[in-house]
Amino acid sequence: MHFYSYLADALAVIFIAYTYVQAKRGKFGRGESAIWVMVWLLVGVFATFPWLFSAITVYFGIALPINLFYGLFSVFLLFMIYRLEERVNELQKVVLKAVQDRAIEEAKDEPHNA
Repeated sequence: MHFYSYLADALAVIFIAYTYVQAKRGKFGRGESAIWVMVWLLVGVFATFPWLFSAITVYFGIALPINLFYGLFSVFLLFMIYRLEERVNELQKVVLKAVQDRAIEEAKDEPHNA
């Protein structure tokens, strides 16, 4: 193994530990934590066995390994954008409900001019 393989494996372990700590602090949900742990595991596996990436490329009939990398990376980014959009929509609904509830409470407290 080359130096970069050891470095990538060490970084993968560090980031897996960091993800675990952040999940315990409540910064990541269970799903996000699982996704990031899988990403870092894949980084470690492909750094340790770089020939595996080429073998997968040949198996799927992709011209170059970098094409597989960019394709997977694009799908991953689209998935993350989708998840973020879901979270934003959920938070938007929570904020809207809170604002509506507060407006109703304020309307009840105000005396009506008749």
